[in-house]
Amino acid sequence: MKYCNRPFEHCYVLPDGRVRICGWTDGTIGNLIEQDLDEIWKGEKAEIQRDAIRNGSFAFCRKTSCPFLENDTLPDLDEEEFDRKTVTSDAPVDFSVACDYVCNHSCPSCREKVFVGDSKYTENVNIMIDKLLPYLDKADYVLTDGNGDAFASPSIMRMMQEIRFARKESRFGIETNGVLFDEEHWEKIKHLGEHNLTVTVTPNSFVPSTYKYLNGGHDTYDKMIHNLYFIKQLREQELVNEYNISIVVQDRNFMEVPEFAKRCIEDFGADQVVIKPLYHWFGLSEDLYWQKDILNPMHPYHKEYMEVLKHPIFKNEKVFFWGAHNLHPAVPHPAYKYKEQLDMVIKCMEDEKLPEKIGKYLKDNDINSIYIYGDEQLSTFIYNILKDIVNVKGFIARDICRKEICGIPVINICDYKPALEDNIIVINYKYIDIIRKDLEILGFKGKLFEMDKFINSVVMLDI
Repeated sequence: MKYCNRPFEHCYVLPDGRVRICGWTDGTIGNLIEQDLDEIWKGEKAEIQRDAIRNGSFAFCRKTSCPFLENDTLPDLDEEEFDRKTVTSDAPVDFSVACDYVCNHSCPSCREKVFVGDSKYTENVNIMIDKLLPYLDKADYVLTDGNGDAFASPSIMRMMQEIRFARKESRFGIETNGVLFDEEHWEKIKHLGEHNLTVTVTPNSFVPSTYKYLNGGHDTYDKMIHNLYFIKQLREQELVNEYNISIVVQDRNFMEVPEFAKRCIEDFGADQVVIKPLYHWFGLSEDLYWQKDILNPMHPYHKEYMEVLKHPIFKNEKVFFWGAHNLHPAVPHPAYKYKEQLDMVIKCMEDEKLPEKIGKYLKDNDINSIYIYGDEQLSTFIYNILKDIVNVKGFIARDICRKEICGIPVINICDYKPALEDNIIVINYKYIDIIRKDLEILGFKGKLFEMDKFINSVVMLDI
């Protein structure tokens, strides 16, 4: 039976307080700003997600970002050992503290500008860290900060300075772009070198012009290179136990990957070169993601990248592919989707009997109220068609780009509480499988309508 230990040992904390049993899952198990960790860890939501491992469905797992599922490396256990290991621990012992977006870079694949939180944001981050510290001291492993930079964040720096592990064997991991991992910052956290310390640096390129482009235009190349050599010294002194250097492969740097891997090993003494694909994180637009995702077979550079992957350096045992060799779905440029949506808008506007037809369709399907899923401009168009025909209860979105539409608040999917009779029309229907999964996780039992099929069914009605 395939086994993953993370739901039974791991805790992943996001900047808005949401807690997951793993960073590569969909669905949260609580909010650390509002709740204590013990309540979250032993709660019903956490057990529901653990049951998805126990029953072998892995229903909450993101199969295109989890490195174990990407590479099919989860262990097979016999029934006795599986039953023994799928018992929930009293508290998590493995933490990913990714609870601060603060970073000194503004990589286009991650954000549009340097993030600076307001006083309330900072207060909430510190509330979470204060709640976590008693658990972190007893942990087997703590990793920080996957959503920002550990050294750029005063709150994460404070956490690293205050942690005092109860056991020497405890492990600590730092993810950083490397620019601030210098002698001065090391002096403040050097007690972590008494334990098993892993450092992962994410420069993404060793070509100065590419490096500057990928970090959002910040002139920090020389500092980064200096610090890579400094971390190499710490590794040689065994103050750092594992030294990894990572690259997120995309359109701008994919040709550099072989030389990048070679330099990581030969110049900087990396224990592991981690080659990651680009995922659709944060506020990355569909257009920009398509432009950067060279694992999409429809990308113009895809074939060239497949040739790059044949380079012999990738056979080196120090090179680890984190899904950067697995194909993504073949997706045409978003402009094709926009054309489809425009055609639907035209179809609606040309049909004078559309309101009457929609009324009949909704009545035939016993629909008295509906949610609209999607915070795109098309949501406004659909709302204006439906508002006088049916009770539009609200808007739902996975990534909130607009706080309200037509004066109605947009609900984050994580905060949506489904009722048995809920109906939802999905605007961004191209992602219907992901959306359906999100909703099922939340216990949605109502009717789900894909906008294209909904419009086509309505237009075909004979009135």
